[in-house]
This record gives sequence, C-alpha cells and structure tokens, in this order.
Amino acid sequence: MPSAFVYKEAVVIITENQKHKGKAYIEKILPYLLSAPAMIFIVVFLLMPLIYCLYCSFWRCDYMNFTKYVGLQNYADVLGNSQTLESIGLSFFISLISLVLALVSGVLLALWINTAEGRSAYILEIMILIPWTTSQVVAAMLWKWLLKDDTGLLNYLLAKCGMEKVPFLSDKNIVVISLIGVITWRVIGYVMVQMLAGLKAIPKEYDEAAMIDGANKWQLFWLVRLPQLKTPMAISAIIVALSNLNNLTVPMTLTGGGPGHATTVIAIMAYRESFSYYHFGEASALSIALCLINFILTIMYVKAVKYEL
Repeated sequence: MPSAFVYKEAVVIITENQKHKGKAYIEKILPYLLSAPAMIFIVVFLLMPLIYCLYCSFWRCDYMNFTKYVGLQNYADVLGNSQTLESIGLSFFISLISLVLALVSGVLLALWINTAEGRSAYILEIMILIPWTTSQVVAAMLWKWLLKDDTGLLNYLLAKCGMEKVPFLSDKNIVVISLIGVITWRVIGYVMVQMLAGLKAIPKEYDEAAMIDGANKWQLFWLVRLPQLKTPMAISAIIVALSNLNNLTVPMTLTGGGPGHATTVIAIMAYRESFSYYHFGEASALSIALCLINFILTIMYVKAVKYEL
C-alpha cells in the first residue's frame, strides 16, 4: 500500500511538472507566435523586395532581363544625370516648403481648436482631418478639376469676377506653387492632430504658474507650450517630410510631372524609369539612393531634436 501511494504521488508530481513546463514553454513562445504574422508581412512585402531591388541595381536589367553585371555603374549613371539632380533638388524644395507650411499651419490650427468649446471643436477637427484620410488619387483629381486652366472652377470664378485666368497647371513656376499647396493641404490635418494631442498633454499647472508670473499669451506659447511640443513636432516632421519626399500619387495625378519637367520629382522619375522605359537597373539604383536619403533624413531629424526612442 505505501509503495502504491508513493507511486501515485510521483505520477501526480510528474504530471504537474509537465503541465508547468508546457505552460512555461507556451508563455515563452507566445510573443513570437503573436508577432509572426507581422514579421512575415514585413519580410515578404518589405525586406525581400528591398533586397531584390538592391540586387537589380548592380545589373544591366532591361525588360527584366539581367544581361550584364555592372556594379556601381547604374548609380554613377543615375546620380551623374543632370535631370536626376534637378529632380532631387525639386523634391527637397517641395518637401521642405510643404513641411514648414504644414507645421506652422498645424500648430496654429491646434491652438485655435484647443481653445474652442463644445461641438465646434470636434467639427473643426474632423473637417481639417478629412484631407489626410481622403484617397490621394481622389483628392488630386478634385484639385486638378479645380485648377484646370480652361475648365477649372477657380478660373471660372476669376473670369466671372472680371479677372484674368491663372495658369495654375501650365505655367512652370505657378505649377510648383500649386503642387506645394495641394501637398500641404493634404498633411495639415495630420500635423494638427499631433500638435493638439501634445497641447492636451500639457498640465494646466504650467499655464497657471506662467500666468501668475505675469506671462502674456505670446510668452505662454513660446516659453511654456512650444517646448512641450518638441516630441509631436519631431514625429510630425519625420512623417510629413518622408511622406512628401516619396509622394508619387499627388504629383503624378495632378501634373504628371509637367509642364515639361517642371514637377518631375524623384518619385516620378523612378516610376518612369521602371514602367515607362523598363530600365529596372537604373530605377533600382535610383530607388536605393532615395531609400538612403530617407534613412539619412530620419537620423538627422532624430539627432536634431534629441528625440529619445
């Protein structure tokens, strides 16, 4: 009897140990199982295409035929092309101007909405956020309809007021301004939400203490609120700058890169090299160069604002 009892106790202990081990093993691998779908998605749709693009950039690849290994020659051809350098400069110019306008407008709108009360604040926030959530193709098509030289709504209204029509999309200088305006209009809502979230997170005690010390509204904003907005401004700057720099949809839909090469940004040039001329080697080199530019810009932004991840 004692031996049978001891045997049963041993079986129970072994069973419990196995259960604990199994539970511990499941708890150990559970995070990997939960993150596996996202990791598979990243590897299949981001990492593998990036590696393949890097591979293509070292080959003479026309119409997807790898005819000759050229090393860094594709990079030399692309970066030595004056049109490529002009496109890169134009992309930086449009991205920078749009970023500054979006940040200033987003902060001002956030300050305005932050002081609004009742439903009006929510209505304003929704209206300003709509461009960010709207399809880029749809938004660009609507703006193209508004800005057309002959049949556009804006020029129709100008003609009705006895004013001359403005070549929003046909003049080489004005079309750049039009493109900057549309891109800025699209991202203002995102910046506004980020700034508004930052303002809501500032403790009211800071404002009260500053007002007790005699700070006016300008000093309250410049010395108290603006330093607290460093993190949302950094996040907005990174997202907006990279979004503008890599934006293909809006320039392609609104202007198609024209007139001439006036709005041929780097994304349009890479697209044409790939799907118009089928020079996949040069297009891959251009895409990798753009990827490196994005990486460098991100590091510069993070270092500039000393944002801690």
